[in-house]
Amino acid sequence: MAAPQRRYRAKLPTEPAWPAPGRDPHRESRRSPDRSLRRKAAGRRDRFAMLVVVPVLLMLGSVYLHTVSAGLDARATELGARLGRVQDKGERLQVKVTELSGSARIRELAGKLGMRQPESDTLRVYGNESRGKAEDGKQNGTQKKGGEQR
Repeated sequence: MAAPQRRYRAKLPTEPAWPAPGRDPHRESRRSPDRSLRRKAAGRRDRFAMLVVVPVLLMLGSVYLHTVSAGLDARATELGARLGRVQDKGERLQVKVTELSGSARIRELAGKLGMRQPESDTLRVYGNESRGKAEDGKQNGTQKKGGEQR
C-alpha cells in the first residue's frame, strides 16, 4: 500500500505552501550549535594549524634552503676552479709579454728591419700625445711654475 503524501500548508498567508529546498523548519533548532561549540571547533583548527601545518611548512622551507645552498656551493666550487685556470693563463701570458718586450729582442728585430741606434742620448718626441717627455722618460727642459720640472 502506498502511503499518502503529506501536504504542507502555509501558516501565514505570505509563507509559501512548500518549504524552500534544502531547508527543514523542524531541524533548524537542532542545527544551530551554541557559541561554546563554535569556540571549541575554532580552537581545534588553531591547534591543528599550530601543531601540524606550521612545522610542515618550516620543514619544507628548510629543505628548500638546503637545496639552494647546495647548488650555490657547487657553483662556487666551479667558479673557484675556473678562477684558478684563468689566473694561471694570465701568469703565462704575462711571462710571454715580458719575453717579447725584452730590450735585447727589440734591438735585434730593429737591426733586421734596418733601424739604427740614435747618436744622441736624449730623444725628443714631438706631438700632442707625448706631453713633452722624451723616450728615456726625462723632461725636455720644460719648467713648471716655481722652478719645478713638469
